[in-house]
Amino acid sequence: MKVYNEEKTQLLESYDLEKGYLKPDKLLVAHHEAVAGVPAKWHYETVKTYPNGGKDVKKVIDEPEVEAVETYDEFENIQVYIPYTEQELAQREIASLKQKLFETDYKAIKYAEGIIGAEEYEPIKAERNAWRTRINELEAVVGGK
Repeated sequence: MKVYNEEKTQLLESYDLEKGYLKPDKLLVAHHEAVAGVPAKWHYETVKTYPNGGKDVKKVIDEPEVEAVETYDEFENIQVYIPYTEQELAQREIASLKQKLFETDYKAIKYAEGIIGAEEYEPIKAERNAWRTRINELEAVVGGK
């Protein structure tokens, strides 16, 4: 399926789904005007004449019937690439960082319970602190959620 920019003026060859999303849409391909119906025009031709005056005839179509068609538009199904706003990108990154914190919570608990030592936990602690700092920066962009 073809992918266009938001204005549907440019066909996109590549796009980044980390920075935007695809939305189904339609693109006008052609407008078709109404066609008035016209009945067929025909006549009879004599095929054979009999001595008693009877005739065999056949129907000959001079102009075929044209069926009436109402006005209609022809569309093509497409996808439109919608870039995320700065706030949406920040919200997505916040969600990703919070997921990383969630996934490493068990290591923080292990450290707190004395199951792993400070040496093993220190790199994880540094990462978690960096993630929290970044979340705070991004929440300022989003509006302090």
